[in-house]
Order: sequence, then structure tokens, then C-alpha cells
Amino acid sequence: MENSFTRKLTWALEKLLIALSILMAIVVFLQVVFRYVLKQPLFWSEELPRYLLIWVTFLASALAQKHLAHINITLVVNLFPSRVQRRLRVVTNVIILGFLGVLVYSGGLVSKITVHHRSTALQIPMAAVYLALPGGGALMMLYLLLQIIQDVKNPPA
Repeated sequence: MENSFTRKLTWALEKLLIALSILMAIVVFLQVVFRYVLKQPLFWSEELPRYLLIWVTFLASALAQKHLAHINITLVVNLFPSRVQRRLRVVTNVIILGFLGVLVYSGGLVSKITVHHRSTALQIPMAAVYLALPGGGALMMLYLLLQIIQDVKNPPA
């Protein structure tokens, strides 16, 4: 179910992931140069890539959901006719949607709890790191919901 909003969202998500990945690579490169060449390690250079990787992981999971790229075991499902396969996919996706709802809710609670905690080197609120969980989970829920709607509306040919 591709519309203007999801196209723009996916485009923005792809650009954000590219930018975060480039920033992560630059910081790691600088970390190596400063530590081993200049013998003056940057005090924040291990923390920032770790937090960027967390964000990239959850945002990329949402993008993988959009492109149906998550791991899937279809050995048994493929034995059924396409109509049954579609129904099984809808049921499975609703269960996953429920799990993601719990993930988003729990991630929101953790973010709320850690809003006053600061990271060691960067001194940023740890909630900024933990918000990757509900943020990525909510995006996955959106893409999954659109896939469920598409499966329900469009029966197989």
C-alpha cells in the first residue's frame, strides 16, 4: 500500500540511515587515527558509534519490514494454497504487531525512566539512546499495518 506519505517516509528513513552510517564510519575512522597515529584518543569516540549503531539497527529494521526483508521460514506455509498463505500471513503479522506494541510501550517506559540519566562521555540523556526502541518499533508497526491492510484488501490472483 504505497502512497505519498509512505514514499516520503521511506525516502527520509533511507537518507537518515545513510547519514547515520556515514557519521558512524567517520567517527570510527577518527578514533583509529587519533588513538594509533596521534596517540591522543578521543574520549567520546567509542560511545557515539555505539549509540549510532543502536539507532541504525532499529531504523533499518523498520526499513527491512517495509521491504519484507526480515527472515522468514516458509517451508510449511508454501505447501498451502495462496488463499491460506495470505490468511496465515495476516494472522502472523497481527501477532507480530502485538509484540511490536509491547516493544514500543516498554521502550517508551525505559526512555521515560532514563530521561535524567546521562551517558558517560557525551553527557547526553540516555533516553535519547533508548528512544531508538519505540521509534524503530513504531515505524515497523506502521509498515506492518500497511502490509496487513494490503493483504486483507487485495486477495491473491
